[in-house]
Amino acid sequence: MVQSGNAASPKERAEALQKLAQRHGAGYRSVGAMAYDIIRDAILDGTLPPGMKLRQETLAESIGISRLPIRSALIQLEADGLVIFHARRGAMVRALSIEEATEVYHLRTLLEKDALRLAMEEITPERVARLRELAQTADDISEGGEFVEARTEFYATLYDAQSRPVMWEMIEQLRLKLGRYVLGWRLVSPGAHDHSHGELIDVVAAGDADEALRVLESHLNHVRDGVIALLEAAAIEAAGDGA
Repeated sequence: MVQSGNAASPKERAEALQKLAQRHGAGYRSVGAMAYDIIRDAILDGTLPPGMKLRQETLAESIGISRLPIRSALIQLEADGLVIFHARRGAMVRALSIEEATEVYHLRTLLEKDALRLAMEEITPERVARLRELAQTADDISEGGEFVEARTEFYATLYDAQSRPVMWEMIEQLRLKLGRYVLGWRLVSPGAHDHSHGELIDVVAAGDADEALRVLESHLNHVRDGVIALLEAAAIEAAGDGA
């Protein structure tokens, strides 16, 4: 959860990282790939909150690996927009501003509407059935990394990512910037998120492209408003703490 991570103690963060390390401990091609997934998940679920300084030695000790793969993971996370390096302060979890969130959603809407329009030209009953399964799975998950992965698989299937890898890569980069905030909004406002995935699948299955694009844009706008509300609340809280 994004907000609760700010109140976590160093001991609690270390324990959370250790649990993630245990979950990710097998099946990786390299220690660096494992470190990337662990730190990414810790950022996405709020264990490592926006603005937090990322000390390589602390991360390495908590995860149980050397510092070298930690640095490689942080560099990759910087490319993903989740980490930022400062000349004097080192690496920090990158915080997203309200203006940036608004811009990201504007770009997402442009790209994803086009991706959906193209994908609907080749939709199959098998893909519709798979979308229904994935939508149900995604709605049942509230864990950071698993939440993002479930949503990723749903949208990759919806937009037929294999047929348009470049477009999908751009969409996924934008989605990754926002995943932790979407999760945070869902957790602090459990009744606020919509369930338009089912409606979207229905109109996609019916072949109604115009209605599908309308539902998609409405869904993105709804989530955008929730994320911005979360960011505004965090800004007010931060201003109060500094008063």
